[in-house]
Amino acid sequence: MHRELLIKAFKKVERELISEGINSPSVNQCAQRLSEIISEIFPYGDRRLRDFYNETRAGTEGDINIPQPKVILVLSQYLGYGNYKEFLTKNSIDEVKAIQEESKVPQKKNKLKLIVILFVLVVVVFFGYQYFNKQRWMEWEETHYVEVSFDSEKLSEGNLKVYKEERIIDFKKVTPTCASKFFNDDGSVRVWYGKNKDGDLEYFTGYGLHPLTGKTLKPITQYMIGKYICK
Repeated sequence: MHRELLIKAFKKVERELISEGINSPSVNQCAQRLSEIISEIFPYGDRRLRDFYNETRAGTEGDINIPQPKVILVLSQYLGYGNYKEFLTKNSIDEVKAIQEESKVPQKKNKLKLIVILFVLVVVVFFGYQYFNKQRWMEWEETHYVEVSFDSEKLSEGNLKVYKEERIIDFKKVTPTCASKFFNDDGSVRVWYGKNKDGDLEYFTGYGLHPLTGKTLKPITQYMIGKYICK
């Protein structure tokens, strides 16, 4: 189900790291960057991503299963799809056959499966309640993130993010000029850019996803500076 999705996500993040000047990015570096992207919406460690990816490279033909729906959704959106269903449709991954095979399972086994699912749901609801009430949250406000209380409606709309102190402090929307410092002394990038919902370019002081569109921000280049900022 999720093997192709993960492989494509790793390939894309590898290309992005190379475009930032990192030669031959390692699996660890790719997993760390993907973890940062996913954690904008849902906390997820790079170790799990690395283990899953290593499993796809182990030579086995079996699929992998990522149990968290939010992780699957973020990976699909990172690849430019609205959701996982759209990813499956456009990549011709035949899950219909898998669903048909599952429907042939004896009724007794299905009942046992249902009991297990219900038990898991009860556990998830209990610990989810504990998590959401103890977890700190933040949302985007014009040019920066601010800490806010939990709001289920905002969470469902994708406006509520898990609190990250470094995001609160370091991630800002800016309006650069020719006089702005776009690169550090070692050549690393200080400004990233992306388009808003209206198609206008916006600039930020950190890497990650655009706060409103969810698209991956790109590192600034001399070409972009000359064409759009110092014009």
